[in-house]
Amino acid sequence: MKTPLPNINHNFRSLKVSELDPAVFSYDLPSTISPSSKYIFFLHGKIAEKLGPNGIHPCFGIYDYHGIVKSLTNSGFKVISEIRPEGTKLDKYAKKVVRQIKTLLTNGISPEQITVAGFSKGATIALLVSSKLRNPRVNFVVMGVCGHNGARVRKHYNKLIGQSAQFMQGRFLSIYDVFDKKCEVSQRIFKNASANVTFKEIMLKNGLGHSLFYRPRRDWIEPVAEWINQKH
Repeated sequence: MKTPLPNINHNFRSLKVSELDPAVFSYDLPSTISPSSKYIFFLHGKIAEKLGPNGIHPCFGIYDYHGIVKSLTNSGFKVISEIRPEGTKLDKYAKKVVRQIKTLLTNGISPEQITVAGFSKGATIALLVSSKLRNPRVNFVVMGVCGHNGARVRKHYNKLIGQSAQFMQGRFLSIYDVFDKKCEVSQRIFKNASANVTFKEIMLKNGLGHSLFYRPRRDWIEPVAEWINQKH
């Protein structure tokens, strides 16, 4: 039986990538919800904020946002996602995701059916969502959280470690490529996390570094989907 969600007018439907208008389209909360579905909040990397869903990085190549969303949908998940505006504030956006998750919980979805998956800047937002939501039964996937070493980004991570990590709760998967740099960041974050965090780490060895998560590769889509679907 499907239960209508309150005050949501945006209709959810699966679309072919060719149908999407990347300037305006978002994969919003569904207008109706099935209690048996699994929901994944996908938080893209910073490149999509700056250059759009198919932005081209000089080192990592084309970012295939819609292809990733399509692959997650084909893996059996209801995907909730959007292209964030450039310069999105981490804390403010994390609060928005928390509100959306609470809407699902209020309408009968169990925490185990909800996953927040983020890549790069999106992974940082996912960590903040965990610290604000504080639900030990929600799933979190952080991809390439260790991929940047710029001073400004390091400042955000240090703040996260110092002020928010102790409040984090949830079931976590950290997945990254062996060629991604500064991976001690995620280890420091989880070392400082609360006792209500369960943590698994997967290090892939295909040598693509941060660009691994730029496209919907089976290398990471399949282990992520398998981990989410495991019984806890």
